Amino acid sequence: MLKGSGRKRRFLGYGALNVLATNLVLQGLLLVLGTGLATFLSQLLNVGLGFVLYGKRVFRVERLQKRSALAYALMALGLWWCNWAGISLLAGWGLSRNLAALLLIPVLAALSYTVQKLVVFRQVSGEPVLK
Repeated sequence: MLKGSGRKRRFLGYGALNVLATNLVLQGLLLVLGTGLATFLSQLLNVGLGFVLYGKRVFRVERLQKRSALAYALMALGLWWCNWAGISLLAGWGLSRNLAALLLIPVLAALSYTVQKLVVFRQVSGEPVLK
């Protein structure tokens, strides 16, 4: 069996758990807070769950590295900005902020998987993750 076999399925499964938790929080926060603060707070939850779940369970990294944590945090910051900007843009076109947040999930998930696979948790045989 190939080393990465099932990685996309695991990403989708653990991602669904992370997205569910994050978006339940986001949907509630959008009812009472501005878009920037609501997306930021929900992203904090996403980062906390995501780094461990994706690193250990999806990409099966034996030992999470500080550089991976930094790369993950930078990716999360970029995704937060994309989420905020996307919600604001779609809301400006007349969609509710809550619907806009839901519509952005697949786009952000695809971007997240790609960055994690190619940058954050990339493993070269015999070398530690992101050295």
